[in-house]
Amino acid sequence: MIVSLGANKKRILAVLVLIAIAVSAFFLIPRGEKRQTFPGMTGEERLAFLTSFGWEAEAEPQDVREVVIPAKFNDVYAAYNTMQQAQGFDLLPYAGEKCTQYRYRITNYPNTPDGVFATLLVFEGNIIGGDVASGAEDGFMHGFAADSARYEMPKSVIKESASPAPNTGESTQNPTESETT
Repeated sequence: MIVSLGANKKRILAVLVLIAIAVSAFFLIPRGEKRQTFPGMTGEERLAFLTSFGWEAEAEPQDVREVVIPAKFNDVYAAYNTMQQAQGFDLLPYAGEKCTQYRYRITNYPNTPDGVFATLLVFEGNIIGGDVASGAEDGFMHGFAADSARYEMPKSVIKESASPAPNTGESTQNPTESETT
């Protein structure tokens, strides 16, 4: 029995087609680097996002600032990002990036008439994360959905400074209170 190992034109063409498909798939299929995002360029888009969770908010944000997602997450940011991941976001792909933080006063939070805010983190016009929180001494923080898990700040960092570490991109503060200078 004689077996021919020579390559014919059909085999070569088939291999080239398979290689082209594999290369195309590598470049065209998302690699999960950035998780889901929602439009947040305009005030209307941000308010529509909050409305999709049942929140009513004042039309104008109470606060707008540029913040930097730390390049290296400390315990606070790691715990905060766990909450983000639970609601379908992930801040790790944005580590070291500057984004805009919008803080809206929620006007219909149940059993809490005042002092509840929604914080939205926006990067390149898309909402990449955030939370709903009360600034009261016995306040709370949770994801955008009213029934989402509450964020618990690690006890080891509650008394730490609220300013970013100089020149490192690291931070030691509440994730929604970071501010660039």
